[in-house]
Amino acid sequence: MKNGFALVGAGLFGERHAQAYSRHPLVDFKYVCDLDEARAKRIAETYGAGKYTTDINEVLADPDVVAVSIATPDHAHRTATLAAVEAGKHILVEKPLATTIEDAEAMIAAARKAGVKLMVDFHNRANPPMVAARDALARGDIGKPSYVYARLSNTVAVPQDMLKWSSNSSALWFLGSHMIDVVGWILDDKPVRAYVVSRDGVLKDLGVDAPDFHVATVEYAKGTVAVFEHAWILPRTYNTVKDLKLEFLGSKGAINIDGSHNRTMELYTSEKGSFPDMLVPPFGPHLTGFVLDAVVHFVEAVLHDKPVLATGEDGLANTRIISALIEAARLGQPVQLSV
Repeated sequence: MKNGFALVGAGLFGERHAQAYSRHPLVDFKYVCDLDEARAKRIAETYGAGKYTTDINEVLADPDVVAVSIATPDHAHRTATLAAVEAGKHILVEKPLATTIEDAEAMIAAARKAGVKLMVDFHNRANPPMVAARDALARGDIGKPSYVYARLSNTVAVPQDMLKWSSNSSALWFLGSHMIDVVGWILDDKPVRAYVVSRDGVLKDLGVDAPDFHVATVEYAKGTVAVFEHAWILPRTYNTVKDLKLEFLGSKGAINIDGSHNRTMELYTSEKGSFPDMLVPPFGPHLTGFVLDAVVHFVEAVLHDKPVLATGEDGLANTRIISALIEAARLGQPVQLSV
């Protein structure tokens, strides 16, 4: 059985893929590919990949590589994905699948024609509290859901320091893609109408050409109303790099999820206090977490021909929704959603 896996894009989140591949007993972690050779070398050596390179064609030409992770910047998924499809490789693409509907459709069509698996890394579908919430709604524990509040925001350090390509993205693409997917997945429902407000200025003054935040009110087909709040301007002194809150109100009860300030662990240094994220998990050779579990799900899908956690079609629906929300913010009026 061929079990060679490779990583294309070794940046902020690509390293998580490397961590997952390095610990899976059935994976032969063969390549790390990144345009920054020093970074490719560091990630390969840290996580035991066989080779590192700056040339994706070298990776795709290797017949022992059966699958690749594409963890390039949000707007740069199409080229690498289509090249991998043409080479007959199975693909795990970081979310969002694409930042244009045209790109997403092209990627799905190519993968379907080639008969390869295409999974989008919506890893919150493997996040324990999200899975528990979905199960609770399916059992009817809180009755009919009527209102959802979803917040996932970052400190300003993320767009200003961590993402060199943040001017080509936004908090809505980078963070909202997660919550829009997982809320629809938990509700087992599709959005049909939205009104969105966005503002800018703070980030532009810092040299980042991206909106400061988006706030969206979204109506779902079964009647649920959700408010999504996604900002990139939390202060640097915040005690976590992200703030994740999710609330479901139903006819018979409620669900509250704290995905960032849950105080599983509290760490206080002489400089500041923080709540280290124990679910992701921290970098290390032995700890697991839902972010790694999602990559492992892809490995199992490839090696054992199982369904993927989130399909290309799920990714396309997500891209359609976010594109419509951006248009709603531009128009300043509600828009109909068709996914």
